[in-house]
Amino acid sequence: MKLQKILSAALTSAIVLSIAGCGGNTAGTQAATDGAVQNAVAGEGSSSSGNDAAADTTTAAATAAPADNTSSGEKLTLTVLTHRTDRLANGGDGSLEEMTKAFEEANNCTVKYQGFTDYAGDVSTMMSTSEYGDVLMIPDTVKLSDLSNYFEPLGSYDDLKEKYNWADQKMYDGVVYGISHLGSVSGGICYNKKVWADAGVTTLPKTIDEFMADLRLIRDNTDAIPYYTNFAAADWTLSQWSSLVMSASGKSSYNNDILINGEDLFVPGGAYYEVFKLMYSVFEDSTLIEEDPMTSDWEGCKAAINNGKIGTMVMGSWAVGQFAEAGDHPENIGYMPAPFSVNGKQYAQSASDYAMGVNKNRSSEIKELGKKYITWFVEESGFAKKEGAIPTLKGSAMPDYLEAFADCEFFTEDTAPDGLVGVWNEIDNDSQVGIWAGDAANFKIQIAEAALAGNDFSAVEKIYADCNSKWAATRDANAVYTAYKAG
Repeated sequence: MKLQKILSAALTSAIVLSIAGCGGNTAGTQAATDGAVQNAVAGEGSSSSGNDAAADTTTAAATAAPADNTSSGEKLTLTVLTHRTDRLANGGDGSLEEMTKAFEEANNCTVKYQGFTDYAGDVSTMMSTSEYGDVLMIPDTVKLSDLSNYFEPLGSYDDLKEKYNWADQKMYDGVVYGISHLGSVSGGICYNKKVWADAGVTTLPKTIDEFMADLRLIRDNTDAIPYYTNFAAADWTLSQWSSLVMSASGKSSYNNDILINGEDLFVPGGAYYEVFKLMYSVFEDSTLIEEDPMTSDWEGCKAAINNGKIGTMVMGSWAVGQFAEAGDHPENIGYMPAPFSVNGKQYAQSASDYAMGVNKNRSSEIKELGKKYITWFVEESGFAKKEGAIPTLKGSAMPDYLEAFADCEFFTEDTAPDGLVGVWNEIDNDSQVGIWAGDAANFKIQIAEAALAGNDFSAVEKIYADCNSKWAATRDANAVYTAYKAG
């Protein structure tokens, strides 16, 4: 298919391919997350931390060579922690348990899944002990420099980058501690194609003004809710807006430039400013959103957008598969680029979701089995394809829903320069700005609350100023950052 060839070329040569998870966990891959969300994430997902060497161990062990029993001859049980609660036993043929039977048979073992709806919070707490499963999605609360304290080395970055997309996401000092379980296009918006067509929209929006005008057309010409806020699950759903920032900037170096140049996050015309100004504008107009955002329903909205009761939601591309399978009209679920243009061109960021790592505190037999599981999951399980996600294994087929992105320029976010690895996340966490976080005091929730309360944009400007102040103070107090700037 022509599109697939175009995208494969764009995503494997022009960029190093790299969305969320999803099912009910975090958000926000980055992202999310905290791009971690209950069913998401990717914009849950992203990157974390870790430090040691021993780069001689790789994930390349084939599942065909079963190291399945302990030295005492007992059958091994592998415990896998997951945010995908929607893909556990109640998932039928699409469940993780059903899918994993092939791995269990090939390796004469048992895989036991343990799901968490508040994955990032619960698992981060568990990691204060050595009991945090055998294989797990690495929470973004783990600093990159601390990865080796918790996880087994999976190989060198130089080796794994040739095989896997986003191999640097859980990498420190050239050693990889986690492999992304899938990826997504994070700079996009889910929509019901029939609703938009019935509203009279013939060309997808490329600017904020066009997007707002199209939502009003949906309001005026259909019975659908133009935009569904999912505010009741705001701790992760609002983080999905953060996933639009890199695409809106059109620059793979956007965050690095802000950090290196000592700039504010929120400046008029800048991507953070404009993305959340758009969120405010949508939420502030009560005629464009659900009647009572306080009682919105994440699980219920999946069927609603499938069946044409909802027109639009900002979500990573990980959500496309969930929305498509939630009702009788999978053909109506589409994914469009974020409505931002830079010099007349649209951009889209591809991003890693949660990366899987192996608990370093386990026996050698369990650790080897855990590495085999990760290799099998990203290379053979077919999970990413089932989810409509971008596969981790390079050269894999791209999902069809990226059709609307044919004219976009794809990129992945640049890694931080030497001397600043992990510093962006440290400043974000220590300042409590929380680009991906979802606590009640977070700026995203404050902006949404101001919009829903009918406050004018000056209230948002104050929120921006507070974030800029906290960010700058924390950045300038960061020893690693000041050392970098001193040369």
